[in-house]
Amino acid sequence: MRNITVTIGAIALLAGCGVSTQQEVQMGQDEARQVNAQLPMVQDAQIQNYVNALGNRIARTTSRSDLNWQFQVVNSDVVNAFALPGGFVYVNRGVLARASNMSEVAGVLGHEIEHVVKRHSVKQMEQVQTANVGVGILCALTGVCQSGVAQAAINVGGTAVFAKFGRTDEIQADEGGFNNVIRAGISPRGMYTFFQKLLAEEQQSGGRGNTAAWFSDHPGTTDRIADIQRMLNQVPASTLNGLATNDGGFSSMKARLAQLAPAPRAPGE
Repeated sequence: MRNITVTIGAIALLAGCGVSTQQEVQMGQDEARQVNAQLPMVQDAQIQNYVNALGNRIARTTSRSDLNWQFQVVNSDVVNAFALPGGFVYVNRGVLARASNMSEVAGVLGHEIEHVVKRHSVKQMEQVQTANVGVGILCALTGVCQSGVAQAAINVGGTAVFAKFGRTDEIQADEGGFNNVIRAGISPRGMYTFFQKLLAEEQQSGGRGNTAAWFSDHPGTTDRIADIQRMLNQVPASTLNGLATNDGGFSSMKARLAQLAPAPRAPGE
């Protein structure tokens, strides 16, 4: 299997027992090396620095502010984002291109940050039975069984290395992400407007557009939009109105993004 460096032996030792923060970070670092080697990354300091600064602004308000959080941009127009254990978060260029303001990007980052805070990927590993170590774990962590061996653990569209999260994990990430951005002084309305925007684009394209990856990785989007609206209704309007929706760096980042060459096309597009 080309370029697969998942350490099955190390994962086997972790199956059925608790994963420490140090082990979690090490796994994240190992997977981040795969991602950085196999996915096209945006090689632009202004864009990377903006996303990294915004992500850290949110992450340092969480209970896991001690992690060495790193945020990077994948050079793909496919709308997606994913998080690896230990604080490594990736957002596709397609998310930045569709965002109308800083709070929409923050909503996506806040959601992925919460996956790390809640250790969702680690919990998936811990739930794997020892008998399934080997191919079973490789399938669960990389999706190789679904995508074919030749595609290895990652494809250019930017799908997550780990198994897709279920609705419960996604709800937790939405609720936690909602609170994460508020603590960072950012309006959570961006989560709602961005999800609405993606849903409209997906419906218009009939599931054939560059938002398809987001909807396949994030189940129950219509229900989740309703959940976010419910959370917004519980926050006083005066509080929401006092939170930031945009910043000067966003418009500069978008201008720089527009100057880049088109993103490489994913296989099959």
